[in-house]
Order: sequence, then C-alpha cells, then structure tokens
Amino acid sequence: MGYSTYLVGKWDLGYSRWNATPTQRGFDHHFGYFNEYTSYYDYLSTWKFNNKEYTGFDLRYDKTPSWENVGKYATDLFTEYGVNVIQNHDVSTPLFLMMSHLAVHSGNEGKPLEAPQETINKFKHIVDANRRTYAAMVSKLDDAVGTLVEALASRDMLQNSIVVFISDNGAPTQGHFRNWGSNYPLRGIKDTLFEGGIRSVACIWSPLLVQSARVSRDLMHITDWLPTLFTAAGGDSGLLDLDIDGIDQWASLVYELPSARNDILLNIDEKTRNAALRLSNWKLIVGSSNNGSFNGFLGQPVLENIQEPEYDATAVYNSPAGRSIKKVSYNTPLEIDDYVRIRIRATVKCVANGEKNPCDPSTNPVCLYDIPSDPCEENDLAKFFPSVVRRLKRSLVEYRKDLLPQIEQESNIERADPKLFKYTWNPWLDCSDLQCTS
Repeated sequence: MGYSTYLVGKWDLGYSRWNATPTQRGFDHHFGYFNEYTSYYDYLSTWKFNNKEYTGFDLRYDKTPSWENVGKYATDLFTEYGVNVIQNHDVSTPLFLMMSHLAVHSGNEGKPLEAPQETINKFKHIVDANRRTYAAMVSKLDDAVGTLVEALASRDMLQNSIVVFISDNGAPTQGHFRNWGSNYPLRGIKDTLFEGGIRSVACIWSPLLVQSARVSRDLMHITDWLPTLFTAAGGDSGLLDLDIDGIDQWASLVYELPSARNDILLNIDEKTRNAALRLSNWKLIVGSSNNGSFNGFLGQPVLENIQEPEYDATAVYNSPAGRSIKKVSYNTPLEIDDYVRIRIRATVKCVANGEKNPCDPSTNPVCLYDIPSDPCEENDLAKFFPSVVRRLKRSLVEYRKDLLPQIEQESNIERADPKLFKYTWNPWLDCSDLQCTS
C-alpha cells in the first residue's frame, strides 16, 4: 500500500540473526533497542544468566550502534527522532510511525527509574521518592505524545491521521521489573492473569471516527489492531490470513457498534498450567503464575502518598495535544467539562458493599468472575454457575489444541556475549556478515 514504515524504540521480538530484526521484518527504519529494556541515559542493558552478569550497549539506527546519543534522555531522544520523521516526510506518501517508547518500563537493577531532575522536581507533592520519579517518567511520555501530535498538525497531516495510544500489560507494582506503577483498584500485576495484569487503557483519536468522544468497555484484544488498522488504511481485512488471532474492529470504533469480539483467550501456559479466558461477561482463571506469589495482591492505592491530588482538566485542555486536536476537530470540539466527564466515565471502581467470595486460583480448582459487575475480582461465582465453568473449560480445551509448546533449550549467552561484539548486544548467529566481530 506504499507506506513508509518506522519503528522507534523497543523491538523485543528476537535478534539472534539479522533477518529477525526490524528492518528485515517490515520496517524501513528502526531507531531504538533490541532487548526488553535498556537504560534511559547510557543505553546499557544488563542481564544475568547462571549468576553471571552480561552488559552491552543497546541503541541502534537500523543496524548501526548509535553511540553518539549516549547521555540523551530516551523519551526525549525517541520523540525528537519521531518529530524529524514527520517533518521530513513526503506527504504524498502514507506514513506508519510506531513509537514503542522505553517509558515507563524499568531499567537495570540499581537505577530502575530515571527522569530529568527538573521534571522530578515538578512532583514534590508526591511523598514517595520512587513514585515521584515514576510520575516524572509518565509526564515526559505525556509531553512526547503532545509533541508528536503538534508535529503532525504543523504538517497538515493530523486531519488524515489515526493516533492510537496503547499499553501491553498492567504495571509491575512489585516483583520482577518493578516500576512503582499502580493498577489500583484492579487486582494483580504484570505477569498475572488478573485484571491488573491484563487490562490496560487504550485511546484512539481520528477525524475518521464518526461518533463523538466516548468511553468504551467493550472487549478488544491487542491482536485486533492489525486487521483493524489494515481496514482503516484502506485494506480489505477479508484478504488477510484467516488464521490470525485479531478481529477487525474498525466499524465498531467508527460507528460505535458493539464489539465484533465475544471472547478473548488471555493465556495458556502449559508449563505452569495457568490459563484464563474471557467469554462475554465471564472470566475463568485456572492455576497461577509466579507460584501464586501475587494472588493476594489487591492493588495498591497511591493517593495517600500525594498531598495535592487534584486533577487539572484545564492543563489537559491547553496541552500541545489538546490545542492541536481542537484545530482539526470536525465534530464539536471537546470542552474542559468534557475531559472531566470522560475521565469519570473511564474510572474503574470496585462494587461498594458488594458480595465478596475470595478465590485463590493456586488453591481453588478455578475462579469465575462476572467482570462488568465485579471488575476488581472480589466475588468468585464458580460454585453458583457450574454450567458456565464447564463451558469456559471446554473453550480452553479447544484453544489448547492449537498451542505450540514452549521451546526447551539452554540460553546461547556465551555466543551472544556483548564483549564479542564491541560490547553491544548484537545478532550472534550471522557472524559471516560485517556487522559481527568476534
């Protein structure tokens, strides 16, 4: 379809060979890092295997290490690159720009959270120092979104754009890769199958959306974005591989129709025997991850550590993104009161004084929840709806038939050791090419 395609930031889909890297997988250019995370200023990524640490540089422009950008804050650096892409883009050619920010993922042990000090100083009303830094990281990400939207508007590209803001999981409030984010009031954290681990916010904006601003609680899975955006760009989703997991939701988004999806397989882990499935309003959880370490985690309130928790809708309204969107709003533009209304509508609340029948999936055969009525997963209904449990378990069995077993093999870390590649993380199975030095 003639798109110029750019990936900025995180890849994390493997790089043992060059043909597994972004520019060999559909992107014209990649500016970012290969691993799950890197540091925010020095771009070093440290991993531990068999009690031994391996550290390498992880920032590249296409295939070339980008040493010259050491010392620049990652969120600002990636945003600057994205703006340059927009400013230098030939507007006669369509553009796909994926900003896969490092923020707000944690970095290396010892300095998991990093932000410019002047930004951290804006949040002195937050008592906890880690939460204060986390807030600064989120603020820089907010700035990045506004800057990119402003850049699109400056090139008269915004009126024919689709802007999608999504996350891939809930915050790791505790445990591995802790970043001090909070999924409150939802239960669970990243790497669990409770709502706090798998339910994340998303926002889509475009003049192509016919209906006025709204909040949707319909089912949508991250895999749906592929056929949805393919259709939005003028493609025929019926021509896509019928075996893909995603469902085209473009008509649902544009015309406020019911979601085309009725169920979501949340996960099946055949090793830990942990699985979960949504079917309409029902959710079934079987087994636990992390040996059930976080099954009792019911969300962590954060407002008690904030001395001035007032929401400033005026600041949102007058932000760079807000100002730019007002300029190209063909429907009635949002007013300050609309921002407050939408925020209230999007706020998840536990059922006050509701029935509570706790369930720990590490000790119970299954846990069954009615998510629209019980988003905080406080009231297990398995014993009251055995037929629903049987139906969902049958669905899991059917999904299990298509499961590809997880690979069982030792890590190849000695061949991938960054010291073999000028202390960079580098593909290690293509050492006949000029990018490998050993």
